[in-house]
Parts: sequence; C-alpha cells; structure tokens
Amino acid sequence: MEKEIIYVIGHKSPDTDTVCSAIAYAAYLKKAKRINAVPAVSGDINPETQFVLDQFKAAVPARLVSADGQKLILVDHNEKSQNPDGVEGAKIIEVLDHHKIGFICSEPIVFHTEPVGSTATLVAQKMMADKKFKITPQLAGLLVSAILSDTVVFKSTTTTKIDIEIAKKLGKKAKIKNLKKFGIEIKKQKASLKGMDAEKIIYSDFKPFEAGGKKFGVGQIEVVDLAEAEGRKEEILQKMAEIAQKEGFSFVALMVTDIMKEGSEVFAAGDTEILEKAFGKPVTDSSIYLEKAMSRKKDFLPPLMKVLE
Repeated sequence: MEKEIIYVIGHKSPDTDTVCSAIAYAAYLKKAKRINAVPAVSGDINPETQFVLDQFKAAVPARLVSADGQKLILVDHNEKSQNPDGVEGAKIIEVLDHHKIGFICSEPIVFHTEPVGSTATLVAQKMMADKKFKITPQLAGLLVSAILSDTVVFKSTTTTKIDIEIAKKLGKKAKIKNLKKFGIEIKKQKASLKGMDAEKIIYSDFKPFEAGGKKFGVGQIEVVDLAEAEGRKEEILQKMAEIAQKEGFSFVALMVTDIMKEGSEVFAAGDTEILEKAFGKPVTDSSIYLEKAMSRKKDFLPPLMKVLE
C-alpha cells in the first residue's frame, strides 16, 4: 500500500453527500486500490450528517485545517472557492463530482463528473463495477443516506433513474425496509431552525461563487414549515448583509426549502436586481418565492449564471 496519505475531501460547509462520499470513497481506494486514502472534512458536521454517521456507527472524519503540501482527491465539488484552505499549495490528483465544471488544472488528472443527484451515486457505481469489492452494510448505509439527502428523498429535480436504482440496491444491503420513510427521518434532522443562530442557519450549507466579475454566496436550509424561517427573517437578513459586506459579495441568498411543499422562499441581501432579472419576478420584502425549486445547482444557479455571464 502506498504510504503517502491522500486526503479525500469535500467542499466547505460539508453536507451529508460530501462527508459520506469522502468516507466511502476513501474506504474503497484503501481496500481495492491499496491507496493510503484518508477521509477528511474542511468544516463542522451538521446535525443531519451526524445523525447518519451515528446510525451506521461511522466516525466523523478528521478536519483538515490546511491542505498546503498535501495530496487531495476532491469529492462533491470542483470549484476553487469551495476547496479546503491551503489548496494553492496542494496537489489535486483526482476529482469525483456531480456539479458544473469550474475547474482549472495545470496538468492532466482523473476528472469524473456526471449529472446525477449525488456524488454518492458515482462512488457506489465504482464500487459495484468492481466485482472483487464487497460493499459492507455500513458503507451501503452511508451512501444511500447521502443519495436520499442530496435528492431530497428523490423529490429534487436533480434526481435521475440511476440515483433511484442504486439507492434501492444500497438500501437492501443496509437492511433499510422503507427508503422514503428513512429519507424523511434524515431530512427532519436539519429541518428545524430551533437552537440555531442566524449565522449557523446561513452557513449550514453555504457555497461561494463567482461569475461575470461578481462574487456572491448562496446558502440553503431545509424546513418542513416556512413559517419558522419567516418568523426570524429580519434577524437572518441582517446577518446576511453583514456577511456580504465582510466577504465582498455582491449579494447573499438563502434558499429556505420547504421539503413538504416542494418550493423555496429565497431571502436576499445586497444587489437583489440580479435575482429579479434571473427569475423574472420582483423581490418583495427582501425575498422571492420559487415554486418547485428544490436544488441550488439545478433550479437556482443556472438562471443566475445566465444573467451574470
């Protein structure tokens, strides 16, 4: 086995797909490819992800404070703004992702991306294609949880037939009797704002972006009742404005996604005119409602990028 450590790591503000994909892919590389792969995170674990890790008795990956001088495999992201700190001094040797490509590299590397609902789907595909590798119930549980999370229990517009097919196979291995029921249980872990201050709500799943010479940030949080977020709107918007000023963002948006009604109330601070152009409707009282918008990367970002680029 190669002795040099290769860290498998996802994006900042790690979600369930990022963390579980890193754990599972590192386990596969170590067992099947004899690579000294170690899963890592570059941020705090959220309650949903902790619930999944507890369910399948998996340890929280170590936090990589700085990637400087390290070898990395990036999962669930490829854009520089979402990389771990110190990435400028790291050597990226592989990328496994399901987002749009925003990656530049000075030398050829393994780069695998597909338009599926979850990076965990791609990890599971690699495992299943390797006839010598057996997916353990623990790894199956982590991967199916990531798929259920990222596809919002198959409700997101990013969901594909491949995600559903692989989730069913993984569910059997993990001995999960009812995938949708289990998926809802997972989503409920992060579907309440109780005990969270405004900053934690915004950063629970937050990603910075850059397009057309503008920097902006988009957060997303899932709820089962929009009223809870509406009751804290002023507090959240004030913190969003502070973040925009501090980070030099043109605007900050927070998708408050109702997983029951399948739509998102988007809070916005900063240059809201961009949102109005992108979605063809006015921003009223610093927010805009988008029906059927469940996915940041498919329902929210593409219209924005079209306007900015």
